[in-house]
Amino acid sequence: MTHYRILVPYFRRNLSLIALGVGSLLLVDFLQLLIPRVIKLAVDDLTSYQATSSKLLAYAGMVLALALGIVIFRFVWRRCLFGHSRQVEEALRNRLFAHLQTLPFSYFDRANTGDLMAHATNDIQAVQLATGMGLVALTDTLVLGTAAIGFMLYINTTLTLIALLPMPFIALFARSISKVFHERFREVQASFSRLTERARENLAGIRAIKAYTQEKAEVSRFDQTGREYIAENLGMVKIGGLFSPMSLLFTNLSMALILVVGGKLTILNTISTGDFVAFNSYLLLLTWPMMALGWMINLFQRGSASLGRIKTILTTPPEKDDSAEIIKHSLTQGAIEGLGISFTYPGSQLPVLEDLYLEIKPGQLVGIVGRTGAGKSTLCQLLPRLYDITAGELFLDGEEIHRYPLEGLRRAISMVSQDPFIFADTVRANISFGNPKASMEEITRAAEAAHLLDEILALPQQFNTLLGERGVTLSGGQKQRLTLARALLLPAPLLILDDCFSSVDLETELAILSNLNRYFKGRTTLIASHRLEAMRAADVVFVLDQGQLLEQGTHDQLLDQGGLYASLYRRQKLEEELYEEATVEEAGTR
Repeated sequence: MTHYRILVPYFRRNLSLIALGVGSLLLVDFLQLLIPRVIKLAVDDLTSYQATSSKLLAYAGMVLALALGIVIFRFVWRRCLFGHSRQVEEALRNRLFAHLQTLPFSYFDRANTGDLMAHATNDIQAVQLATGMGLVALTDTLVLGTAAIGFMLYINTTLTLIALLPMPFIALFARSISKVFHERFREVQASFSRLTERARENLAGIRAIKAYTQEKAEVSRFDQTGREYIAENLGMVKIGGLFSPMSLLFTNLSMALILVVGGKLTILNTISTGDFVAFNSYLLLLTWPMMALGWMINLFQRGSASLGRIKTILTTPPEKDDSAEIIKHSLTQGAIEGLGISFTYPGSQLPVLEDLYLEIKPGQLVGIVGRTGAGKSTLCQLLPRLYDITAGELFLDGEEIHRYPLEGLRRAISMVSQDPFIFADTVRANISFGNPKASMEEITRAAEAAHLLDEILALPQQFNTLLGERGVTLSGGQKQRLTLARALLLPAPLLILDDCFSSVDLETELAILSNLNRYFKGRTTLIASHRLEAMRAADVVFVLDQGQLLEQGTHDQLLDQGGLYASLYRRQKLEEELYEEATVEEAGTR
């Protein structure tokens, strides 16, 4: 039950609503307890031949009045307690989502998307049921059960003790299945996470599945995952399903004992016929609290298991400004200095960057090149602190990077990653994502600079065209240029273009870079690219190899040095010439 402590603030917030709901529930229980008393009076009058039509009508009226009160107060408690549980559901889901937004980039490298989706759906729903119906079952178990036993004791103590003989067995059985049920539900939730992830992955990769005609294979894999989920659920149902039948068995055993012993007491006039009927009515009322006990265990164990999973996320430390001295002024110039920078991804032993020294002056156009896996993208991701360096020092505008507030640091850096993400929204909303207040004129200029304006104007609704999920209606090059336009809208002093032209041809890339000249002025720009022809205009080019800075200089200087840069450049030029020759030959054969 310690997991439920995180819900205390929500219960405090809804205290008046809970009080009204519990009060109404207690009234319903009290009114239910009065009905057997009315029936007792009617039966006693009938057996003593004192019943009259007016008396029977009065008893019937009492039962109807009690039933009407039960209906009214049952509506009130359902509205209050179930309404409270829905508010808890909303608040906890919002808290979970908000906390996920604060977690470091590295967390999502190891987190399973399907598992996170299961937390936000199935786990939250389990908590909602525990705080709603679970609270009702707890109240009924304690109050209605205790009150029913109290009325039974009032009628006859001996008969009550006989009726309660099987009850300790129910309590022992409930305790024995509680821990097992908790573990089984954890396994069910984990299985649901796998099922959710399987569905998400297949829908996201539907193009690849169709391209390789793997539809049947994927259906089979999904079916297998679904079968595993059902098997886990059935295992839990077998345990949870035992409680209600066992409760009914023990209750019917009590009923059988009461029929024998209570019948004899009635014959001997130790208790009246009305008392005997009322006692059996209270025994029947006691059936629900006994069943509610099993239901309560079920719901609370589900809620506890789910809260444990949610709590694991909520207790994950968020990104934070961990410097002892956070400076107030923001990054304005874009000067960069790295002293012995090293970085190793979490869980890996091999460093991606090692002992890197570099200096970039404000306003410079900088190229970062190297073979695949040289560390270009990693270096770009260290500047906005998507990852933190593991060794060395990194300075921006002369201040150690950790001294900048995270939000201020990232607002000062406009970045286009090599894997563009497009939201299922309009073209305009996607471009202005980082700057929602941008005017239509500014958005148009950014699109034009990204060499995308003509293609946007050709769309059915131009800037108001709704794009599909992850920009499925756009080509790879269009996605990259759209995210480039998004970055250009931010008035940031540092612009990072991380291999964001890989899906466009060299001619288009050079045309875009030419358009961007006015955006480069006054800001430091880093271009990580595998195309060296685009490095001609760079003030300085850093050549990385296996995480180390191998060469640096201008395009011409590096060619003159005859090192790795020159080798890569000659290879690319040869590939371009061979491609052009093949294209000419193909055109000549047509």
